[in-house]
Amino acid sequence: MYIDFHCHLADEQYREQEIQEIIDTCQKENIIICSMSTDLNDFKKNLEYTKYNNVLIGFGIHPYEAHKINKNYEKIEETLKKYKDKISFLGEVGLDFYKMEETKKEQIEIFEYFVNLSCEYDLPLSIHTRGAEREVSEILTKYQKQKKIKAIFHCFTSTDKIIVNTILENDWYFEFGGVITFKKSNELRNILKYIYEAKGKILCETDSPYITPEPYRGQKNYPYYVKIVYDFIANFLNDRSFIKQLPIEIYERY
Repeated sequence: MYIDFHCHLADEQYREQEIQEIIDTCQKENIIICSMSTDLNDFKKNLEYTKYNNVLIGFGIHPYEAHKINKNYEKIEETLKKYKDKISFLGEVGLDFYKMEETKKEQIEIFEYFVNLSCEYDLPLSIHTRGAEREVSEILTKYQKQKKIKAIFHCFTSTDKIIVNTILENDWYFEFGGVITFKKSNELRNILKYIYEAKGKILCETDSPYITPEPYRGQKNYPYYVKIVYDFIANFLNDRSFIKQLPIEIYERY
């Protein structure tokens, strides 16, 4: 069994028929799809896919969308309460000060809100962080004092040992996608090895339809390409069982 811990079935790059083909292919290849939401409209689409037994979904507001919420948290929690039995993650959430520094205040507010929901509903966070690793770590550490948080650093690409060690110390998850397969990602692969040797928690993802792994880089990405990422890491580490802990319960039907 393979698990793509982060992708976007609801992304507009996928046609409806294409989504059905993706789900069917993943069922045949024994792949579980974890489809994240970037806003409420995304979430409505993702809800439709929960009828398939190999699709798990996330509920979140992407940092690019944070400024559009205008503190309308009532709608967010109302949705979460209504559909909590269908939600496996809070994601995609986080901070991005690389592209959206002008909305820094709104991003921090809504990210803290979701971290608090994570504590309340005991749901793992699928976190986007770019140019804001220190701020994300500080917020998580603050809430970790109240309750242990299951935090997944989606599409991990940081080579900052301070950030890496903070994640290791707090028992959070590192999630690697297509970037780890790129020819120029030697420094990131060294970090992967460091995490592995430190017994860090490693997961695989595609972030499809984005960040396609080699040898399909530059083309549209698909959840079933998670096998490429998994096999690449397994060969690099010489360990096919490098995923030793999961941030969610995998139900008996799998």
